[in-house]
Amino acid sequence: MRRLKSNEQNGLEWDKLPVTEVRSVFFEKLNSIQSSIQFSNNKAQVITVTSAHKGEGKTFTSMNLAAVYAMQGKRVLIIDADMHNPRLSKSFQQTNKQGFSSVLAGAVPYQEVLQTTGIENLSFLPVGPLPPAPTKLLNSVHFQTFVEDVRAEYDLILFDTPPILLISDSRTIGAASDGVILVIKAANTKKADIMRAIQLIEARHEKFLGAIYNDKKLSKREMSTYSYY
Repeated sequence: MRRLKSNEQNGLEWDKLPVTEVRSVFFEKLNSIQSSIQFSNNKAQVITVTSAHKGEGKTFTSMNLAAVYAMQGKRVLIIDADMHNPRLSKSFQQTNKQGFSSVLAGAVPYQEVLQTTGIENLSFLPVGPLPPAPTKLLNSVHFQTFVEDVRAEYDLILFDTPPILLISDSRTIGAASDGVILVIKAANTKKADIMRAIQLIEARHEKFLGAIYNDKKLSKREMSTYSYY
């Protein structure tokens, strides 16, 4: 396993990316979300994170949710499974190197392309070279084997996936997961799109774990609730 370092060609330190400050309001909200997931479904080991459309904060949310779990001592693997617009891997300059797509193609064991992140207990699997037919890879036996293998090694596996209304990959990955989280951007995601996204998720045998309402502007009164932090 290789560690990403800012002075190496293979990318940036995880902590150079926009991970939320530990004492922030959003970080506390993520702790609350993590607790809610455990209480609602304590068997949710493999989780897919998606959104209705692009630009709604799913990658930022995935990163921070992964960090919250890792800081609690859980062994966490976050996977950039967006083989169309892999923002997380682009941040690490990992789109032209072996990764998730290489594993699904049977070209390399996943252990050989894992990255450490600078956060204890948190590992990262970059997207790898962007394939011409991601759906074909996700429907391969290599994907099913991969999910089984990482279940045996990690307490939590998070898939950062494409928007569910735009790309079918999220539905395929969600079907192999224990649950799906929908990220909604305040004042941006339309109600009809939210309902359609939930319908697509629930069509996969009640996979919907819940939604994360992202980018809400807090009032001074709401902020004062957290003044003791």
